[in-house]
Amino acid sequence: MENLHVLRIQYHGPTNHRGSRVSIISDRFEQRVTIPYDYKYNHSMDIAAAYLKEQGYNVIGIAEGKDHDYVITDTFQPLKK
Repeated sequence: MENLHVLRIQYHGPTNHRGSRVSIISDRFEQRVTIPYDYKYNHSMDIAAAYLKEQGYNVIGIAEGKDHDYVITDTFQPLKK
């Protein structure tokens, strides 16, 4: 069975002081990065997948869950270098 790195995606709505944001959470490395919401995409999963691809991750899938969305990759590296 192939090992995969599953990253949780969490949307944060706008506040009085900040615009919308998207968090990418790696439970494996116990790290989180938060990036601004990019309105050229339709969903926070797409924003997260595009960001991860820019960072060199090989994204192989996305999934919608009840409480969180997920990006699936076979790249095993921390979110923060």
